[in-house]
Amino acid sequence: MLKDTARGSTAGKGRNWIRGALVVSEIAFACVLLVSAGLLVRSFLRVLEVNLGFRPENTAALRVDPDASYSTQAKQNAYFDEVLRRVRAIPGTEAAGLTDALPLGRNRSWGAPAKGQVYPPGKFPVAFVRVVSDGYLKAMGIRLIAGRDISERDTPAVEPVIVINETLARTLWPGQSAIGQIMQACGERHVVGVVGDVRHLALEQGSGMEMYLPMRQCQDISSVDLVVRSTLPPGEIAAGVRAALKPIAPNLPGKEFRTLQQLVDKAVSPRRFVVLLLGGFALFALLLASLGIYGVVSYGVNQRTQEIGIRMALGASASRLQAKIIGQTLGLAAMGMLIGAVASWALARALGGLLFGVTATDPLTFLGMPVVLTLVAAAAGYLPARRASRIDPSIALRSS
Repeated sequence: MLKDTARGSTAGKGRNWIRGALVVSEIAFACVLLVSAGLLVRSFLRVLEVNLGFRPENTAALRVDPDASYSTQAKQNAYFDEVLRRVRAIPGTEAAGLTDALPLGRNRSWGAPAKGQVYPPGKFPVAFVRVVSDGYLKAMGIRLIAGRDISERDTPAVEPVIVINETLARTLWPGQSAIGQIMQACGERHVVGVVGDVRHLALEQGSGMEMYLPMRQCQDISSVDLVVRSTLPPGEIAAGVRAALKPIAPNLPGKEFRTLQQLVDKAVSPRRFVVLLLGGFALFALLLASLGIYGVVSYGVNQRTQEIGIRMALGASASRLQAKIIGQTLGLAAMGMLIGAVASWALARALGGLLFGVTATDPLTFLGMPVVLTLVAAAAGYLPARRASRIDPSIALRSS
């Protein structure tokens, strides 16, 4: 009665319902954005934790394509030998190798059957292929599991060989050693080594089946990347490589030098953008929710000044008033969180294609959301509640 009939009062039940609905909706929207952002942030962190299969630190790459003057396989091999010799002589170089395709870049697949095997329809093995030189696996930090690496002695004059990854070895010869087996890949080739899996397509996708062919045993290679692992900073590596190769490749592109970490960063950049965008919206919604709660509760306290004064005059304690106002605020926040949790669950299922390593119902995210929103609501309601508890009853009654 006091609230609804007091002079100039706007704190009636209808106005209270509107202000309460505003708080509830703000909390609900903030809840949806917080859960979505939380799921994507956790997915992003899981992506950064995956085992790439190679070590990008202290490693850089530069395009060193042979020009038209290296028209035969013998001339190309001589060019590759000279490039590697000069680069390995640079102080600080730990390893150097060549490849026709870097991870997380362009890809192609060839048939990769074991000799003498017949495969049912739809089961024919297909593997990603890399044409590499000796030193490439070491420069990339790819783990050698069994057998040997590709060697400078793997030339056209000796038997064709191939190195494969664990997944291809298990697929072609389950329960057996792949070393010494024969594959049909660009002709018959003996398997001389098995290496760890590398994520060539994307960080979120498994490696699949992979094989590495010796560069000196392949013809017509027009696209070549030099990979260098060094103790020097990237800028010094670039300067040293260009100076070393200038006598045989004076026209190397100046902007093609890049670190492998840049390749990894580029691969995760779309996911990083989505995380930052949605995270920014979530923080903005959280800020708006806290300001909205503070504004609504403060306005309600101002409108209830006379009522609060009467309560205090009749013996209500300051702590009890604070608890009542904060309790009302948290009650509205709980309603908003309940609505927001239902909407978040539906939206999280729609975001399933963007998630990696976490489920759409990730308990940590859904349990963390109410904790954050409860703290925000309590903090936003505390200041008006504290101000209300300090109202002087005599002044409040005189102002009625």
